[in-house]
Amino acid sequence: MDRYTVKNEGGYHVPDKSTEKAIQRLGDFDDAFEDLMNSQAKIPMELENMRMQGKEKTVRYKETVAQKLINNNIIMFFEKHGMK
Repeated sequence: MDRYTVKNEGGYHVPDKSTEKAIQRLGDFDDAFEDLMNSQAKIPMELENMRMQGKEKTVRYKETVAQKLINNNIIMFFEKHGMK
């Protein structure tokens, strides 16, 4: 992956030739992070519905729990890097 920003003592800057590409990547990241957060917010309701139906032992339930843990790890990684 090409880097479009340059880190310096004061933070980051984008060289003039990379501005549009940097904006596009930031927008793509914002979309992906928003999708991750929305997915994570829906999982508890999905799990509750499956519990109410007695489906705690199904593969789908276990996969959903695993997805919740994976999402949480990704979110914690981004928080560690100052992104919330």
